[in-house]
Amino acid sequence: MKKALFFFVFSAASLFSTEKGEFVVCVHGFMGSSWNMRFLERNLKKEGWDVINWAYPSRDSSIREHGKELVGQLICLAKEKPGRPIHFAAHSMGNLVLLAALNDPMCPEEAKRGSAVLIAPPFKGSAWARWLHRFSLVRWIAKGFSGNELMTKEDFRDLGDYPASLRILVIAGNLGFNPVLSGENDGTISLEETDLSTPHERVVVKRGHKTIVCSKKVCSLISQFFAEATAV
Repeated sequence: MKKALFFFVFSAASLFSTEKGEFVVCVHGFMGSSWNMRFLERNLKKEGWDVINWAYPSRDSSIREHGKELVGQLICLAKEKPGRPIHFAAHSMGNLVLLAALNDPMCPEEAKRGSAVLIAPPFKGSAWARWLHRFSLVRWIAKGFSGNELMTKEDFRDLGDYPASLRILVIAGNLGFNPVLSGENDGTISLEETDLSTPHERVVVKRGHKTIVCSKKVCSLISQFFAEATAV
């Protein structure tokens, strides 16, 4: 009787296990750190995902160079779980770093077959950042690499396109007031600047640029989007 009960409990635990067996890579934005993505990381780990909260010195290299660094991480993950899709949750400039990585010739195929949630992505640059570029102190703080790119470029089409094989959800915020920006915005980038030509789903939430990654609603949207990927 005890053996039968143990077998039933063990079987039930296995049946309802939340282990996903797949990686989610979190990529923070400019002048950020892994702490910025910690809220999302904890939430995804609770749901059974293997989360890699990838940190990089955002001011010290170009966006493409950061992308190459990310590719090195993705190669290691693909070797650890060959054939399993790799998923992403990126914020702000992290979306551009991810874009550069996915277009790098060394990027593993596993990274191109997962799902990606792109949070507050500045695909058309940021009019606010370009306005700030006029101040020497801001230019000094941002340095002359990725920060200069963010403060001078009006789009990032040179980085390539997201693979058509990648499921994409763009989450943009509209809780911001910035007289430099036209239309709805999150205080740093406008909704128009988050436009993406690659087919994708889109949700707008009442959040600012910095706090959007700490939103329970955003966590819920990400969880649902990733859950749909494993349900197929």
